[in-house]
Order: sequence, then C-alpha cells, then structure tokens
Amino acid sequence: MLSSVIFDLDGVIINSEPLMRYAFSVCYRQVVGEGTPPTERFLEHMGESFPHILKQLELPLSLWEPYRKLCQSHIEQIRVFSGAREGLEWLRCQDIRMAILTGKDRERTEQILAYFDLEHFFTTVLSSDELNNPKPHPEGIQLLLKRLESDAKDTVMVGDGVSDILCAQNAGVRSIAALWGTKPERLRQFSRPDYFASDWADLTRKLQALL
Repeated sequence: MLSSVIFDLDGVIINSEPLMRYAFSVCYRQVVGEGTPPTERFLEHMGESFPHILKQLELPLSLWEPYRKLCQSHIEQIRVFSGAREGLEWLRCQDIRMAILTGKDRERTEQILAYFDLEHFFTTVLSSDELNNPKPHPEGIQLLLKRLESDAKDTVMVGDGVSDILCAQNAGVRSIAALWGTKPERLRQFSRPDYFASDWADLTRKLQALL
C-alpha cells in the first residue's frame, strides 16, 4: 500500500543544475579567487545542505550567503521537469499525501514553490535549515512521517542524490532513484534504491504499481 510520497526538490521536480553551476562558479571566484571551481564535486553532493557540502569540499562557509542570494535573484533560470506537474496532479487525484525534503534552505524553497505554483501539491515541506541532522540522516523523513500521519512501510522517497536514497534506507522507507537528475551515474554506483525511474512517466508507472 502507498499512502505518502516524499520528494527531493532539485533534480526531481525542478531542473536547477544550470543555475547551480553558474552561481557556484561566480561565488567561488568572488570568495576564493584563484583556481578552478570544483563544480563537479559540488554537484556530487546534491541533496545535502549547502553548508555541509562546503565543509565536505573544505571551502569557506562565506560562500553560502552570496550563493544563496545569486540563486534567488536568478530564479528564472530554473525549469520544472517535463511531466512533473502532471505526475504530481495524478498523485493528488489518488489521494496520495506528498511532502518535500530538500537540502535547500526554507526561504529559497518557498520562493521556488510559489514562483512555479507548486506549493498546493504538498501537505508539508521540510528544508535542511530546519533540521539538526540533514540528509542522509533519517531525521527529516522521520519528522515528515509524523506530519503526514503515514507509516514508513506505506511511504516512498523519490530522490536524485545518493544522500536521498541513504536517507530513505536509514528511515526504513522504500526509495526510487530519479535518473533524470544531476548525477545519475553516482546513483547507480553508490546506492541501492528499491527502484529506478528514467523519467516522470516511468516514475508514475512505478508509483501506480505500488498503490
């Protein structure tokens, strides 16, 4: 039985990769200055909180604020993935409760959902700056299960990052890896989700089979 679906945001519902690449490169040169921005390594950590990613890459936390502001001021560079809106509408028609668990901060998350008129699909939204332990720790999913009034066995997490799949496994919920996200090769190499989905149409079929 399926009663709830928890989604990552970036790389699953929205395509923000071009904006992330641009903002990270600009801010790296502003704050660090010399050298080549480690953009590919940065993108490998999608799903995790930005401050945590900076620590992993041994970069100054002072990158965070200009990166956040630059992303907010260029929100028009983001696109909703093809089929995402239709898939969310289908789930809503099945009375499936939906939530977002994102590595983004709350302010940017709310801005994006409002800008693309997506907020009405979701019962609840949880961002990394509202957690003591962001993904891959299970805290976020555990809190969302309570808010959704859903059991772990009746819930699925959809994510495009290794941290999303690990978070689901740590919380005891099933996982679907979204292969249209930022680093699909890492999902195949470093995670073992319950299912893979190639696009939103395939994801809808996978979810329909779980009903």
